[in-house]
Formats: sequence, C-alpha cells, structure tokens
Amino acid sequence: MFKTKLRNVLLFIAMLIASALLAQYLSGRQLSYKGLVGSANELYVDLVTYIYHDDTVKNAQTNEVVVKPISLQILKQHHRPQIDTTRCVDVSLGEVKYTQQGDIYSWTDSEGIAHFSDKKPSLNATPYNTGFVDTLDYFELTLSTPNLPASFKQALRVKLNAVFKVYGQIIGVDSLRKVKLDLRVLATQTDYENAVRRRGGDPTNTQGIYFNSSNTAFINYNNEQSAMRTAVHEAVHAINKAVLGSTPRWLDEGLAEYFEHTNNTMQTVSVEPSTTWLKNHTLSTSILTLNELLNQQDNWQRGESTKLYASSWAGVYFLMDSKQGKDFLKSIMLEQQKSPCVQLTPLQLQSALAAHFPDLNNDYMQWLKTPFRAHHF
Repeated sequence: MFKTKLRNVLLFIAMLIASALLAQYLSGRQLSYKGLVGSANELYVDLVTYIYHDDTVKNAQTNEVVVKPISLQILKQHHRPQIDTTRCVDVSLGEVKYTQQGDIYSWTDSEGIAHFSDKKPSLNATPYNTGFVDTLDYFELTLSTPNLPASFKQALRVKLNAVFKVYGQIIGVDSLRKVKLDLRVLATQTDYENAVRRRGGDPTNTQGIYFNSSNTAFINYNNEQSAMRTAVHEAVHAINKAVLGSTPRWLDEGLAEYFEHTNNTMQTVSVEPSTTWLKNHTLSTSILTLNELLNQQDNWQRGESTKLYASSWAGVYFLMDSKQGKDFLKSIMLEQQKSPCVQLTPLQLQSALAAHFPDLNNDYMQWLKTPFRAHHF
C-alpha cells in the first residue's frame, strides 16, 4: 500500500510539473525555473481551493452543509497589486506593435466645402500627412459581464486605450508592453464575495480585487458607472504590473485612482478630478505630504487606508498637473522598468523628487489651495 501511495504522489508531481510547463508555453512566457515554480504553485493553489470549497458533507444533526477541514493551508491573496518576488516573471505579451497612418487627402468641391479622406479621390487633391501614430494592440481583454450591455466592453476598451495613450506620452510608446487583462464583473455582492473567496482572497470592504498570480480581477457590480470605474482601477493594476513591474504601492494605487475618471472625446483624453476625494472642488479628507507618503509602503495593511488612498490620488494628480511632475513620473517609471522585480526605495524616490521639485513642500501646499482642474492629453 505504501508503494501505491508513493507512486500516486510521484505521478501527481509529474502531472503538476507537466501542467506548469504547458501553462507557461501556452501563455507565451519564457520557460524558466522561477516561472515553472510560479505556475506550479498557482495550479496547486487553485486545486486546493477547489477541493476546500467543494469537499462538503452534511451535518447529521443540523442538516447543514459544512466544509470538511483539511490540513493544507490555502495561500491568501488579498488586494496587493505588487508582484510576489518569489515568482517574478514577465506577464506582458511582448512589445506593443504600432504603425503610422498614411496620408489623408483634402480637397475643396465646387461649392467651396472642404473634404478629408484616407482614400485618394479621382480629382486633384492635396496629400496631408497627419503624423498620427495608430496603436494596434495595447492589450488582450477578456471581460465577463453578465447582464451588462455589449456597449460596456467597448466603452471600457476606449478608456483603457486612453490609459495607454497617457502612459505612452509619459514614458514613450517604445517602452510600453502589451497586457493581458481578465476582468470578471459579478452581478451580486454574494457572487462577488464567493468568487473572491474561492481564489483565497478577502472581499471585506472591497469593490474589486486584482490577483497577481492569475492576472485576473473580480469586480462587484453596484451600477454601471461604479462597475466601469472599478474595472478601470483594477485594469491599471494589471497594466502597471506588465509595463513597469513591482511598483511602490502609493504609485500603483494613485495611478489606478487617477484613471478611474477618464473620459474620451474624439482624439482627446481628459481626466477629471475625483468625486471620491473632493467636495466643492476641495479635498474632503486630510492627506499626507508626498515625502510622508513615500515612506508608507509597509503601512498599507495596518494604516489608515482612506488617508493613504486619498493621499496617493492627490499626489499623482499633483504630478500630472505640470511638466516637471510628468518628468518625475517618467524618470521613476523608466527606472522601475529596469528592475521590475525590485521596488524603488523611498530614498530613491525622494532623491528624484527633490531633483524635480527643489521646493516641494511649498509647491505642494500652494497647489492644494488652488481649484483642481481637468487634465487633457
């Protein structure tokens, strides 16, 4: 019997390794020891989670369905968008492919009306080179949205394209990476909580949770507007992970909060001030200074989450409000991209901040006193 059990264990391990190799191959990731361990761990967690939640029995006295206790500990994955450095792998889908559009032809008809077309007309026309760069494949989006209109997915795609457009303006299109996004919108609070718990997460006081290991986000549906903002928020976490790597929490959450309020008009992207953190155009809660915020990396799980989220949003909004702020973001985002498995330290961030804002505290305090304005890209 011992030999039979040993054979079963060895067979299980062999199947787990083979499945992990297949998962890496099908996802387009480079085969590596760390990637293999990460894939095997994810498959193991999903299997144990499935066993834990489906191996149920009935209590003979109460007739209630209860879960059989097992000795295996399930890996808990809370809302931590940072990469787990024990399995740091490239989760992007490679470089973004882009092309420049051809000439646009313009002409004036007999009634003096100007016309523009990407097809050359039979009559004489003047070629007009727009120089516009058309991006083809920023991301692969899998969106599960029960009971939501098809227009929701299209509207979300437009907003996420806008996020990439802004990132491209800050760090350059050549530095972007294609991202795989798997977003699942749950119709009820119960469905949302059950889905998150099946993954080993804690849905308490959350509207959305992003899981690093599977690059998947679960979103609780309250109404269409709220679901859209949460979907954008969680998608930005996935974008940051694939494009930048293991970003400091304030930057990751600040960018996610910032892009929740993205709007698109023709070729223009606008980001409105957050209605979550503002009342009558002024902050509705106290916030930390930027230097204080940079030192809070270890306090997110035990600190004042409201203040941390508000401070992160305000900090990113301040940086996006000026050229020197965008230059600072460019410098730290590209620096983070060089070492995606190791977060930039508070000392590195403060040094870069001082180089771009010699009088930071005064600049920030004065800026907070002025009305918040929309940003246009």
